[in-house]
Amino acid sequence: MTRNRKKKLAVRAEADGTGHARAARLHVPPPKEILTADLQERLISAFQAEGWPVESDGSPEFGTWTGWLGPVWSTLTRPGASDSDADPDDPDHHDLTTVPELTFITPKIPGIDAPEAMVLTLPGTTPLADIVRTVGEELGRARAAKVAALANDAKCSLCGDSYPATHLLPATEHDRLVLCPFCVFDGDILGGHPLRLAYLIDRLTDQDVAAPAGWSAVTALLACAAGPDFRARLEGDDGLLVPLPHWFDPALVWVWLPPGDLPPALQGLGPGTSLGTLVSAVEAAHPDLRDRFRAELAANLEEDEEDSDGEDTRDYLVEQLWPAAICYAVAAATQFRERPGGLSPWHLLGDGFEEGNLADNFDQVGSTLDADSLGPVFTLSIGVPLIAEALGFDPSS
Repeated sequence: MTRNRKKKLAVRAEADGTGHARAARLHVPPPKEILTADLQERLISAFQAEGWPVESDGSPEFGTWTGWLGPVWSTLTRPGASDSDADPDDPDHHDLTTVPELTFITPKIPGIDAPEAMVLTLPGTTPLADIVRTVGEELGRARAAKVAALANDAKCSLCGDSYPATHLLPATEHDRLVLCPFCVFDGDILGGHPLRLAYLIDRLTDQDVAAPAGWSAVTALLACAAGPDFRARLEGDDGLLVPLPHWFDPALVWVWLPPGDLPPALQGLGPGTSLGTLVSAVEAAHPDLRDRFRAELAANLEEDEEDSDGEDTRDYLVEQLWPAAICYAVAAATQFRERPGGLSPWHLLGDGFEEGNLADNFDQVGSTLDADSLGPVFTLSIGVPLIAEALGFDPSS
């Protein structure tokens, strides 16, 4: 009996080690299909959730999904396809279990003078949080490297600060005056042409990841001030020009953040962010900014008006331009850190907003604001340094 029992146990053990194992192998689930349409949607949502301004084509073209994530161009493909033009989710042309490939490139439009500063390839199975973090880290490194390699060979026609020639843009209809971002709205500039400037800014920032951070502030101000017919004016009479979405939704403006340690209000953000995310972060950390603005303005008015019986009770804060003031504060801090040898943007902004210049530019973008009033000037000239100080930057430097 004992020998028979041992024999039976041995037979069962052999079966468990071979027959059961073989059966288990026969029931291994097949490789899981990965649909690029789902991956693209989740990718765009992940970047959007982290504050990146995003755009995406609604369908793949020539076998590729395309996206625009701030200053980054993204593509999603399925490698090894026999027909590269087919829909990447078409089972007749693709093995849907093949892991898709993500590629991230900056600048968005590489050119001869500004080739790719970053080319990052990741498998589509990479966790989305890791993708967003990695792209942000590589983008920050790419910009820092390009900024460090810049060669200044031209000067702003107004302030005389040195820049690469391609980083200075004409703010009028003529090319005689090329300006840095902090001189565009100065009172010495006559005949501004913001419609032309808008396309020049977009061309520069799309092609050069090291473009001055201050151009985002100019974009924000014009976009915030613009009126309902701004789109028609930018598109022109023939309608052939296609302006980018941030001109009609300032929340989508890309803002480069200062390199190095960020103030508490901006902790957790990447090398840049959308203006909408930036405004939310600043106001969540400093909900009293508007009250502080009004208090400082009242004190200034009381000092300036010798015969005044009391402070001016009018509310000069132009809410429509408040996001632009926040953008200027952060963009100036970014340029101050990235260009330590240049003129202080804080000093330039001291006289950088003039009623007549603003009125001229606002009129051309169809603004309904009264630019001849002191509201826009006070909102910017007092609001920008106040916001900068609240964030921990030093606008007196």
